[in-house]
Amino acid sequence: MRPIVGDEIKGRHLDSRILKRFLPFVRPYRRLAVTSLVLLPFISLVRIVPPLLIKKAIDENILPGDLTGLLPIAGLLIAILCVEGLLVFGQSWCVQVVGQYIMADLRRISFAKLMRLPRSWYDWQPSGRILTRLTSDIEHVGDLFGSGIVSAIGDVATLVMIFIIMLTINVPLSLVAFAVVPLMIAVIVSLRRPMRRVMRQLRARQATLNAFISERTSGIAEVQIFSQQQRCDDEFDTLQDSYRHSALNWVTLEALFYASVHIFGSLAVAAILWKGGGEVIQGAATFGTLVAFIEYSRKFFMPLTDLASKFSILQTSNASLERIFDLLDQKDEPQGAINEAPGNGRVEFDRVSFAYQTDEPVLQQVSFTLDAGQRVALVGETGSGKSTLTQLLLGFYAADQGQVRLNGHDVTTMDKAVLRRMVGWVSQEPFLFSGNVRDNLDPQNELDDSALLDAIEATGAGQVVERLGGLGGTLVEHGKNLSSGERQLLCLARAQILNPPVIILDEATSHLDGDSEELVYAGMRTVAGGRTTLMIVHHLRLAAEADHIVVLHQGQVCEQGTHKQLLAADGRYAHLWRIQQLEARSEYQQEQG
Repeated sequence: MRPIVGDEIKGRHLDSRILKRFLPFVRPYRRLAVTSLVLLPFISLVRIVPPLLIKKAIDENILPGDLTGLLPIAGLLIAILCVEGLLVFGQSWCVQVVGQYIMADLRRISFAKLMRLPRSWYDWQPSGRILTRLTSDIEHVGDLFGSGIVSAIGDVATLVMIFIIMLTINVPLSLVAFAVVPLMIAVIVSLRRPMRRVMRQLRARQATLNAFISERTSGIAEVQIFSQQQRCDDEFDTLQDSYRHSALNWVTLEALFYASVHIFGSLAVAAILWKGGGEVIQGAATFGTLVAFIEYSRKFFMPLTDLASKFSILQTSNASLERIFDLLDQKDEPQGAINEAPGNGRVEFDRVSFAYQTDEPVLQQVSFTLDAGQRVALVGETGSGKSTLTQLLLGFYAADQGQVRLNGHDVTTMDKAVLRRMVGWVSQEPFLFSGNVRDNLDPQNELDDSALLDAIEATGAGQVVERLGGLGGTLVEHGKNLSSGERQLLCLARAQILNPPVIILDEATSHLDGDSEELVYAGMRTVAGGRTTLMIVHHLRLAAEADHIVVLHQGQVCEQGTHKQLLAADGRYAHLWRIQQLEARSEYQQEQG
């Protein structure tokens, strides 16, 4: 089998190429997005006014002892802070709404993409990783606009305005305050690559952990039957340790990032006190100017601290965005151009060869024909390629060599929806969705209630539906409120709803007990009546009823013919028949004993 590989993306960092792909998701909500951007300079503007008011209050009122002017300044300061609060609320609301819409769009597009991907893609994708892409990955990408790009633009606008106003007030003090900025930029540049690498690794290991949890909880019965709890615990601990190691690396880098910003901010304040204090003593600057510069320094490094957090968000969003784009870049299931294939359901396998992996052939030069209305049984040991033939007929895979034809048309040239309306399928693992009976059996609402109930009765599932409460009866996930036989009867009814000319019965009784098996046999005979039927058979007594039997061995047709012909040939089929007859006789004697 093909190995499950890691889920880590190895691409570039967040660059113009990725941003260009992301921006179309913002375009439908450009009014709110533009509004949030327009509010940013106003927010930055009101944020630079308070230190000026404080400077004015100290120099013109507090130090001279003239307190009459403090009340208007205090009132103006309160008003400005209230305006700032309203502007921040409006801007935050706009960006968060846009972020939520973007996440909803990404989920819808990604889920729609999953519905169009070929079966072969799912063969090697753990369900936990798929779930991660549609949940936490998309949530992180939603933050890219709301808490990332727009907020970072606002912080940059605030920094520029503070830089300009500080230069306007006092150039020497400004140069001292900004002397640490190059050092901070050097730290940011040095930490960017390791933070991006660790975040990608963290997201990949989280997806692997989710996949493990999903798989083990789905197979909890097997875990308990084979007493694998401790082994699962150990494997989980190993994966969790790997995830924790990456998480701790991320925490360390993030803490180093924040600590660097705070240290440089403190150095800037210390430099302002040293330089500004000397100027105040010498009379080159006022005390109000010194206080204003300290306040501006705090306001300058606070956006830098925010930018540090935005940098973390950008790294997280980048890793998630790469993974989502990787999903969206997968090729859809190929669709043929033929939208109709009139005929009675003649199926031909013409020298078909196929391999899931190039060095492991599953089918080799397989040829046989199902005439319209004929019932053909496929017989062979596990791994001989029986189910693979049905997957080729359904168009889930394409033959490497040869052709599979339906009514004379190569199935790879047919529209998949048309093909699958013409070929019904009942698998050995009956699958039902949570919901009601009608939605499961007639999802396209093809039949009225009366016709649907007739189809259900014909397959012997009438009592099952009646017990559930009719067509509106509830089915839980995977139909777990039904027995295996009951689920299979409902799947038989579903397969014939569209009245397909061809039906595939893939070992539909392999997991059933004797009583359930007889009921499903009767339903299978009803479904197969008058249709071209390809049956993968485990119990050969059903194969004996077929019009033609094809015996597969190691991916090749070793013999074919009717039941009587194959018994007379005394080959592999006859050998299997004798073994099953002996087993049946032994079981009967044990029951009688």
